[in-house]
Amino acid sequence: MYGMKIHVIARSALCFILLLASLSLLAESDRLPPMEKLDIQLEFKDDLHFEHMLKAISRQEVYFKKKDLKVPIQIGARKLKREHLYKSLKEFRTLVVKALNCFQVSKSSTCYNDFKEQMQRKFEVYRPIPEEWERGAADKKTMFTAYYSPDLHGSMVQTDVYKNPIYAMPTDEKLARATSDEINYGGKLKNKGLELLYVKESLYDIWLLHVEGGGRVILEDDQGKKTHKYLSYKSSNKKSFSMLYEYMLAEGMLTKGAATISKQREYFINHPEHQREILNSCESFIFFQITESEPLGVHNIPLTEQRSLATDYRRVKEYGMINFIKTKKPIFDNGEMRKEEFSRFFINQDTGGAIKGNARVDLYFGYGDKAELAANFVYGLGEQYYLILK
Repeated sequence: MYGMKIHVIARSALCFILLLASLSLLAESDRLPPMEKLDIQLEFKDDLHFEHMLKAISRQEVYFKKKDLKVPIQIGARKLKREHLYKSLKEFRTLVVKALNCFQVSKSSTCYNDFKEQMQRKFEVYRPIPEEWERGAADKKTMFTAYYSPDLHGSMVQTDVYKNPIYAMPTDEKLARATSDEINYGGKLKNKGLELLYVKESLYDIWLLHVEGGGRVILEDDQGKKTHKYLSYKSSNKKSFSMLYEYMLAEGMLTKGAATISKQREYFINHPEHQREILNSCESFIFFQITESEPLGVHNIPLTEQRSLATDYRRVKEYGMINFIKTKKPIFDNGEMRKEEFSRFFINQDTGGAIKGNARVDLYFGYGDKAELAANFVYGLGEQYYLILK
C-alpha cells in the first residue's frame, strides 16, 4: 500500500526554501486556489471531540501575531484581509472551548447540536475546486493521504548499538552537496562536528525520517529514565529524490502489490549485500535540527498530531485556515483492518512538494507505529471545506 503512496515524498523537506522565497511576491488573487461558496448545512462533528485542537490553534495564533494582518486575500468571490483568518480562528476557539466545557456536564449530542448551530450561523463554507486532471474533479472531491513523524531510539554518544548518526547541515558548500552515498558510506561528514545524535535504527529507517521531514528520538539514560528530542527539517543536499521501492521493484527485490514499508524494511534487513545500492538509488539527503517542539511546518509552526494538514504550496499560500474534512480512516481490530468514515477539524500548517492540486491534502497523524500504520492506509477521496467567519 505504501509503495503506491508517492505523496509522502517530503512535505517541507523538498520545497520549503522555494516556498519561503516566493511568499513575498504573491498577488492577492494568487494566495488561494479557486473556491466556491456553498449554501449547505454541514454536520459539524469531530471524531476526536476536539482533542489537541486548542494546542493547534494556540500555535497558529503565534504566527498571526507576528505577521502583517493587512495582507489582502481572496476566497471565492470574497475579498478580505489576513486578519479575518485570525478572527475566524479566534471565534472558532471560543466555540471549541464552549463545546469542551459542555462535554463535562451534558451529553455529547446536546453539545454538538449547539456547536453545529453556532458554526452554521457564524461561518461561511467554501469548497476548493479541483482542476480537471485531479482525481476528485468529477465530484468536486478532495484527494486525501496522510503522514506521520517516525519514532527513533538514540544516544548522544556513538556506541555499537547506537551507531548511525543524524546530521546537521554543513556550512561548507561542498559538504552540503554531498550525495547520500558519499555521506552514508563514504564518511564525507564523519567527525566534522555535525553529528546531532546517534540512533540504533537502520539506514532505511533514517531514510524514512528524511521522507517525512521530521521525527522524535527517544533517549534513555543509565538509570532507565527516558527523555526525547525532536528533529525538524533544516535543509537538503539539493540532489534528486526517488522512492526506494521504485528501484527495488525494478531490480526484482520486491513484487508489485507487495512493496509495503514492512516488506521494504524486511528485504533491507535480510539482504545487507544490497543495502548500499538500494540507498544509492536516492541521492537526496536531508539535514536536521533539534527543536524544543514537535517537527516544524510552514513558518516554523510546530505540527500538532491529528490537527495539522499539508496542502500544495503552489496553490495554497495562506496558512491558519480552519478545515473541516470528511473521509475514511483505518481501524485496526484483532489484526484486521477496516476503513471507517470520520469527520474532523484541521488547520493547514504545512506543505509538500509531492502534494499537487487545488483539492489535495495530507493529514498529519503524529508519532510512532500506530501513526505510521494509520498514515499508510489513509488514501482516497473525501470532502474538504474551508470555514471563514461571516
